[in-house]
Amino acid sequence: SSPATVMNNTRLLRIVLYATLIFLAGAVTGAFVAPNLGRHFMRPPRPEEMSRQMLEHLQNELSLTADQAAKIRPLIENTGREMDLIRRETTQRVRARIAETNAQISQLLTPEQQTKFQKLQAEHRKRMEHARSLGGRPRRGH
Repeated sequence: SSPATVMNNTRLLRIVLYATLIFLAGAVTGAFVAPNLGRHFMRPPRPEEMSRQMLEHLQNELSLTADQAAKIRPLIENTGREMDLIRRETTQRVRARIAETNAQISQLLTPEQQTKFQKLQAEHRKRMEHARSLGGRPRRGH
Protein backbone atom coordinates (compact mmCIF):
# COMPACT_ATOMS: atom_id res chain seq x y z
CA SER A 1 0.00 0.00 0.00
CA SER A 2 1.16 3.47 -0.75
CA PRO A 3 1.64 5.99 2.06
CA ALA A 4 -1.34 8.01 0.69
CA THR A 5 -3.66 4.96 0.89
CA VAL A 6 -2.54 4.16 4.43
CA MET A 7 -3.09 7.80 5.41
CA ASN A 8 -6.56 7.84 3.82
CA ASN A 9 -7.50 4.56 5.55
CA THR A 10 -6.26 5.91 8.89
CA ARG A 11 -8.18 9.15 8.35
CA LEU A 12 -11.35 7.24 7.43
CA LEU A 13 -10.95 5.01 10.49
CA ARG A 14 -10.60 8.08 12.74
CA ILE A 15 -13.70 9.69 11.20
CA VAL A 16 -15.72 6.50 11.74
CA LEU A 17 -14.39 6.23 15.30
CA TYR A 18 -15.28 9.87 16.09
CA ALA A 19 -18.74 9.49 14.55
CA THR A 20 -19.31 6.33 16.60
CA LEU A 21 -18.18 8.04 19.80
CA ILE A 22 -20.47 11.03 19.11
CA PHE A 23 -23.37 8.66 18.45
CA LEU A 24 -22.72 6.72 21.65
CA ALA A 25 -22.40 9.91 23.70
CA GLY A 26 -25.74 11.08 22.30
CA ALA A 27 -27.38 7.73 22.99
CA VAL A 28 -26.13 7.65 26.59
CA THR A 29 -27.19 11.26 27.16
CA GLY A 30 -30.59 10.56 25.61
CA ALA A 31 -31.07 7.48 27.76
CA PHE A 32 -30.60 9.55 30.91
CA VAL A 33 -32.27 12.80 29.88
CA ALA A 34 -35.31 11.61 27.89
CA PRO A 35 -37.09 9.77 30.73
CA ASN A 36 -36.78 12.81 33.00
CA LEU A 37 -38.03 15.17 30.30
CA GLY A 38 -40.92 12.85 29.51
CA ARG A 39 -41.97 12.69 33.14
CA HIS A 40 -41.70 16.45 33.49
CA PHE A 41 -43.61 17.34 30.34
CA MET A 42 -46.10 14.48 30.30
CA ARG A 43 -47.35 14.69 33.84
CA PRO A 44 -50.54 16.65 34.36
CA PRO A 45 -49.97 20.02 36.02
CA ARG A 46 -50.91 20.37 39.65
CA PRO A 47 -54.06 22.46 40.17
CA GLU A 48 -52.06 25.17 41.98
CA GLU A 49 -49.51 25.37 39.15
CA MET A 50 -52.22 25.50 36.50
CA SER A 51 -54.17 28.20 38.38
CA ARG A 52 -51.08 30.33 38.97
CA GLN A 53 -49.96 30.10 35.36
CA MET A 54 -53.41 30.87 33.99
CA LEU A 55 -53.83 33.90 36.25
CA GLU A 56 -50.35 35.18 35.33
CA HIS A 57 -51.20 34.74 31.65
CA LEU A 58 -54.45 36.67 32.01
CA GLN A 59 -52.75 39.42 34.03
CA ASN A 60 -50.02 39.79 31.40
CA GLU A 61 -52.31 39.65 28.37
CA LEU A 62 -55.28 41.61 29.73
CA SER A 63 -53.62 43.95 32.23
CA LEU A 64 -56.07 42.94 34.95
CA THR A 65 -56.67 45.28 37.83
CA ALA A 66 -56.04 44.03 41.36
CA ASP A 67 -59.81 43.85 41.90
CA GLN A 68 -60.31 41.78 38.72
CA ALA A 69 -57.45 39.43 39.63
CA ALA A 70 -58.91 38.97 43.12
CA LYS A 71 -62.29 38.00 41.65
CA ILE A 72 -60.85 35.78 38.90
CA ARG A 73 -58.37 33.89 41.14
CA PRO A 74 -61.02 31.80 43.01
CA LEU A 75 -62.77 30.96 39.73
CA ILE A 76 -59.56 29.63 38.24
CA GLU A 77 -58.52 27.82 41.44
CA ASN A 78 -61.92 26.13 41.72
CA THR A 79 -61.75 25.01 38.08
CA GLY A 80 -58.23 23.65 38.63
CA ARG A 81 -59.38 21.58 41.61
CA GLU A 82 -62.38 20.28 39.66
CA MET A 83 -60.20 19.34 36.68
CA ASP A 84 -57.82 17.46 38.99
CA LEU A 85 -60.78 15.59 40.49
CA ILE A 86 -62.04 14.71 36.99
CA ARG A 87 -58.55 13.45 36.06
CA ARG A 88 -58.35 11.29 39.20
CA GLU A 89 -61.85 9.89 38.69
CA THR A 90 -61.05 9.12 35.06
CA THR A 91 -57.82 7.40 36.09
CA GLN A 92 -59.76 5.24 38.55
CA ARG A 93 -62.31 4.33 35.86
CA VAL A 94 -59.53 3.41 33.41
CA ARG A 95 -57.81 1.23 36.02
CA ALA A 96 -61.08 -0.50 36.87
CA ARG A 97 -61.79 -1.16 33.19
CA ILE A 98 -58.31 -2.58 32.63
CA ALA A 99 -58.70 -4.82 35.69
CA GLU A 100 -62.06 -6.06 34.35
CA THR A 101 -60.56 -6.81 30.94
CA ASN A 102 -57.60 -8.59 32.51
CA ALA A 103 -59.98 -10.76 34.57
CA GLN A 104 -61.90 -11.65 31.41
CA ILE A 105 -58.69 -12.47 29.56
CA SER A 106 -57.47 -14.61 32.45
CA GLN A 107 -60.64 -16.74 32.31
CA LEU A 108 -59.80 -17.65 28.71
CA LEU A 109 -56.27 -18.83 29.50
CA THR A 110 -54.87 -22.17 30.59
CA PRO A 111 -53.50 -22.36 34.16
CA GLU A 112 -49.94 -22.07 32.79
CA GLN A 113 -50.89 -19.02 30.71
CA GLN A 114 -52.69 -17.49 33.70
CA THR A 115 -49.48 -17.76 35.73
CA LYS A 116 -47.51 -16.05 32.95
CA PHE A 117 -50.24 -13.42 32.54
CA GLN A 118 -50.18 -12.65 36.28
CA LYS A 119 -46.39 -12.30 36.09
CA LEU A 120 -46.73 -9.88 33.14
CA GLN A 121 -49.24 -7.82 35.09
CA ALA A 122 -46.97 -7.72 38.16
CA GLU A 123 -44.02 -6.59 36.02
CA HIS A 124 -46.17 -3.87 34.47
CA ARG A 125 -47.31 -2.64 37.91
CA LYS A 126 -43.70 -2.62 39.10
CA ARG A 127 -42.59 -0.53 36.09
CA MET A 128 -45.46 1.90 36.65
CA GLU A 129 -44.63 2.29 40.34
CA HIS A 130 -40.96 2.78 39.48
CA ALA A 131 -41.86 5.48 36.94
CA ARG A 132 -44.04 7.23 39.53
CA SER A 133 -41.25 7.06 42.12
CA LEU A 134 -38.80 8.69 39.70
CA GLY A 135 -40.77 11.85 39.22
CA GLY A 136 -44.41 11.23 38.73
CA ARG A 137 -46.97 12.74 41.04
CA PRO A 138 -47.65 10.85 44.25
CA ARG A 139 -50.86 8.92 44.10
CA ARG A 140 -53.52 10.48 46.29
CA GLY A 141 -56.41 8.47 47.64
CA HIS A 142 -55.46 5.22 45.88
